[in-house]
Amino acid sequence: MKNLLYIFTLLAFTLASCSEDRKQSYPPTFSGFEYTPVPARPGDSVTVSIVQAKKGKYLNAASYNLNVRLSYQRDNGEPGDTTLTITYHTNYDGTDNGNPSFRFKLPETTTSDRANCSFSARWSNSTDGIGGSFGQGSIRSYSYALYSNASGSFTFPIAQ
Repeated sequence: MKNLLYIFTLLAFTLASCSEDRKQSYPPTFSGFEYTPVPARPGDSVTVSIVQAKKGKYLNAASYNLNVRLSYQRDNGEPGDTTLTITYHTNYDGTDNGNPSFRFKLPETTTSDRANCSFSARWSNSTDGIGGSFGQGSIRSYSYALYSNASGSFTFPIAQ
């Protein structure tokens, strides 16, 4: 009887330790930024794309943000600084897991010889996050239990 109890206990522990592979959310990793036209000039419509090296998995709501900092000449001739902010939201796994892209127009009065851009993203994880830091270079991705995010910055030249 003791042997039978021992076998059932051993069997229960063995079955409990065998669980199916857990699906874990993880963010995309990015290889960098692309922009068009090259060269960009004041008054141009510019498209900036953040290029994914590897797609993320099990991500829901996505929020992407791009800030573009420029210098310009005010109507009174004085120099000024401005930041263009472009934000959009989508469902990463459901509708749009392509490269985040932003389109904006450079002001005609831009006096900068370059645009300073900063990018950030946040995704809601649909399963537990894998945890950790991913990617290398100018954009880093991070995964936590409930959400994942990424951030980075770059500049591109503006021809005058």
